[in-house]
Amino acid sequence: MTIGRLALAIGLATVLALPLRAEQWASSYTTHAYTKCRKDKGDGDPVAVHRCRGKAGIAVIWTADDDSSVVEFGAGALQEAISDNAAFFEAGKTIEWLGPKGGRPQAAILRYATGRSVGKLDGSRLVVYRLARDSASCIIGSVDARRPDANATARRLAEEKAASFRCGQDSREDR
Repeated sequence: MTIGRLALAIGLATVLALPLRAEQWASSYTTHAYTKCRKDKGDGDPVAVHRCRGKAGIAVIWTADDDSSVVEFGAGALQEAISDNAAFFEAGKTIEWLGPKGGRPQAAILRYATGRSVGKLDGSRLVVYRLARDSASCIIGSVDARRPDANATARRLAEEKAASFRCGQDSREDR
């Protein structure tokens, strides 16, 4: 085999292998009635914290007050803003879990209703989380959920970044 043919064969094998990595990832879904999950004992403030069990035993921690609600994953979640463009958020009930087929999820996608004022949640974002093995989690990025390709874009973001994303070090990507 000549060097040119060998280079062509290696290049072709590389191109053909790229889609296989994405196909090895699988999605699954859970739906949570957060208020029915175990409630943490509060300190008298109006914030409610409930802990649900997610895929592979990953803790889903829902925190809500009168105006907003957010979700974090695992005991070591970074405290991060959902979006710089909105002040109020309401976490959706359905979580998409992504990871290698048959393996532990490495990412989660959650839809948030967003808005600049109480009672006017007129936006929507898909927030993509990194789920590390050490129970740490953080936001990889988010996607404007009003885009026609929002779900596919959020999955691509998870598949491209989740495995190597370093919480607290790498910059998030908002699309």
